Amino acid sequence: MITHRQRLQAALEGKLLDRPPCAMWGPHFNLEDRNVKDFTLATIQYQNNYDFDFIKVMPNGIYFTEDFGQVIRPSQSYTDDTWMNTVQYAILDPHDWAKIRVPDLKKGALAREIEVVKRLCDYYKGEVPVLPTIFSNVVWMCEMTAGHFHQEVIVSQFRNSEKYAKMGMEVVAETNERLMEAFVEAGADGFFLGYQMGLYEKMGKELYEECAEKYDLRNLEAVRGKTWFNLAHLCHGDRNDTDHFMEYPVQAFNWADTHREHRSLKEMREVTDKVLVGGLDHDLGSGGYLSCFGGAAAGGGTDLSGADREQVKARVRSRLETAMKAAGPKFVFSGGCGWSHDALHRFNLVREVIDEVAEEIAAGKDFYA
Repeated sequence: MITHRQRLQAALEGKLLDRPPCAMWGPHFNLEDRNVKDFTLATIQYQNNYDFDFIKVMPNGIYFTEDFGQVIRPSQSYTDDTWMNTVQYAILDPHDWAKIRVPDLKKGALAREIEVVKRLCDYYKGEVPVLPTIFSNVVWMCEMTAGHFHQEVIVSQFRNSEKYAKMGMEVVAETNERLMEAFVEAGADGFFLGYQMGLYEKMGKELYEECAEKYDLRNLEAVRGKTWFNLAHLCHGDRNDTDHFMEYPVQAFNWADTHREHRSLKEMREVTDKVLVGGLDHDLGSGGYLSCFGGAAAGGGTDLSGADREQVKARVRSRLETAMKAAGPKFVFSGGCGWSHDALHRFNLVREVIDEVAEEIAAGKDFYA
């Protein structure tokens, strides 16, 4: 029997086993994401239900900020996204960056996240790859100052209070590095790495390279040779911004490939031979904006939306066939970002399509011709 690990490793080598790998994610655990037992159990139930080919660990999107003093209101319902519930930011003034220190990874929120990953890795024993979620250091800093919807604040601090912002970056990058190393020790196979192309646009090439990229690369260098599947999620921005991230030492790229302002799978395949993760539209008609943290914009709809089961299934099938032909065997079927809670009710349809394609592959059909 082919394991999820074997299927994903085959994709890295440009081989097709029984079917293309498939994975989907949210976050979907707003009521569980701040308790080790609840979070671990919810993730195991999720994976065992949908049987995806890797686990993108779905913490609250701002867990990193908690140990620096960020105050986050507990979610009231499963649709009450934790990452939007900041009550008080960790950094209220640029000078505050000079005051922060690397937190103790053996307690607090970071210890919680490490323990969840360890328990998942112990449970699946390497058969299902586990990818903890790590965001770029500058993204963490953005969340610590004014939140994702006000990126201009951290950009202004790097431009106008560079001395203090750089002091903060050193601490944040060191914390991220230690956290990644701890995840690897816990058994992680790689990372889901969130990079904001929108921040690259706002900062400009020179400032981004000096104050963000070099720290991203430092973090990746710390786990070089210790992980085998690192997936870079390129969020927001446009097709031209993608070029800046093509040389990052990762094994796979994920982005909103179905959105007109981004590169399609076919266009991306022309510029990289790495694994491409996508094919489904997670946010129809969004105009391109979607946070790495959340699901589809309200009212935007997705490829999994609609009352007619067979129409949704046909749409998924069409997307899969198009994606396989465009990306080739170095491919994982997924969405361009996190799915809304409503999409959960159609995940089994995605697996149904995948399984039907597997039967046709076994019968000799070539989906890449």
